[in-house]
Amino acid sequence: MEQRYTTFSLLLINISRCVQRIKNIEMAALGLKGRQVQCLFWLYHCSEGERLTKLGEMCGEDKGMMSRTVKELTREGLVYLDTKSNRKYKNPIRLTEKGKEIARIVAEKISAILEQGGAGITDDERTQLYHSLGIISENLTEICEEHIRERNKAEGAS
Repeated sequence: MEQRYTTFSLLLINISRCVQRIKNIEMAALGLKGRQVQCLFWLYHCSEGERLTKLGEMCGEDKGMMSRTVKELTREGLVYLDTKSNRKYKNPIRLTEKGKEIARIVAEKISAILEQGGAGITDDERTQLYHSLGIISENLTEICEEHIRERNKAEGAS
């Protein structure tokens, strides 16, 4: 059991660190930050743009971080807020023409790195890997939620 934990943890930590380093290096070459990759990637695939809250969910970021990222990308002239409504968080965020070009480059880099990173893995193995990781993610999420419920219950009792 101890070996499973060590192997699993170290592999995930290494993969996460490598992904972050690659994002930082590749985005620095474009004059941007690694944390902006997800936002550009998702907006590239959402031709109609996306609301801040939904974009945050897609990117795995909270509203505050997503708001800062969008602000940075707006300053760079890569995205804009399509002001159809007076309600800030209801308006879709869209790529500018410059943003579309940068996002296309980002998507191509992601594709090439995924190809390199997955070299030697068959489509069936990849499908099984993602299936297994999905199950693990769901199980760990449930454990986290249970801990939060227990902590909230204990805090309410004190």
